[in-house]
Amino acid sequence: MFQIRWTRKALFSFADTLNYWNFHNSSQKYSRKLRIEVEKKEKLISKNPHIGTLSEIEGIRYVLIDKNFSIYYRAVENTVEILAFWDNRRDPDTLEI
Repeated sequence: MFQIRWTRKALFSFADTLNYWNFHNSSQKYSRKLRIEVEKKEKLISKNPHIGTLSEIEGIRYVLIDKNFSIYYRAVENTVEILAFWDNRRDPDTLEI
């Protein structure tokens, strides 16, 4: 099993997204759902890091959280490094990894 490690940038992006939905919905219900789905994907890619779809960037894969969000990551030795938590509704040209 691979160890999961979030980059600071990806972690901040995820936290900002959760905070946005807490404020927008005046509830933590959607944020909890999103967090549970992220945890499921973390477990999945820790068992099989090659399960994600190859991105246009060499060595980088992604998995969908739901239709609106993705996690971009790479496997390095025995670690899966999560590089970005991405809102798929954003302009893909602004994705920085």
